[in-house]
Amino acid sequence: EAKIGRVIGPKGANIKMIQEKTGVTRIDTSGEVFTITGPPKAVAEAEVAVRELIDKGYTSMAFEDFAENFVKVHPSSFPDLIGSKGAVVQAIKKDTGCEINFPDVPKNATGNKTYKVMLAGSAASVEKAKTIINDIIMYYHHEVTHPGWVHEELDVEEWAYRFLIGTKGSEMKHIQHNWKVKVNIPREYSANQKVVVVGERDQVDRAKTYIDKLIWNAMNQSKGRDKVDNDGDGWGEEAADEPWMAQYLYKR
Repeated sequence: EAKIGRVIGPKGANIKMIQEKTGVTRIDTSGEVFTITGPPKAVAEAEVAVRELIDKGYTSMAFEDFAENFVKVHPSSFPDLIGSKGAVVQAIKKDTGCEINFPDVPKNATGNKTYKVMLAGSAASVEKAKTIINDIIMYYHHEVTHPGWVHEELDVEEWAYRFLIGTKGSEMKHIQHNWKVKVNIPREYSANQKVVVVGERDQVDRAKTYIDKLIWNAMNQSKGRDKVDNDGDGWGEEAADEPWMAQYLYKR
């Protein structure tokens, strides 16, 4: 059924497009075998387009200046690129007009292996989508997908990560609750090996100030949160965890 939907397209858009561009008179998707009716040459062209839709989810026929490319992505970045309910990838598709297909990755995949995220569309749309995806991999946001967001990169030595995370993630929860930012701690396979704080400018600035104090305290006193100077930006009341926080508390 999913493959039939790919061929038909929203409100029959793909069927109509193939008929208009090839000259076939009918594409019947109601049976187990698709039936294409029309002149031999037109039928052959339409068959290629239908097979592309089934296999790839798109057809080169839909684009005037067709191009294909890919971005090699570690599976840990897939959630950032897809977003909640597909919001991020849909925003990229809508802005660029580029088709984006994620590969199937084994559930037990480990290590540094990357996988090809395929891009297809006009040459310009493919290049723009590639730029957006690379920015998200590197900085966890782009203006197209997260309007108004900024990021700050922090040089934090690996030994200090535990102070930034806190006992059972307490520091991360505190930072992400209080300032509504996302804090990305790198792993060996991360494209960006710096700690990256992402969110709205004022929230990022305040979170960065807190993190700087936290790390300074760890370097000079090694006593963690107990001795952090919180003047001017106290704890306040912390709300319940929001759904998006889970992956940033434990994945990064």
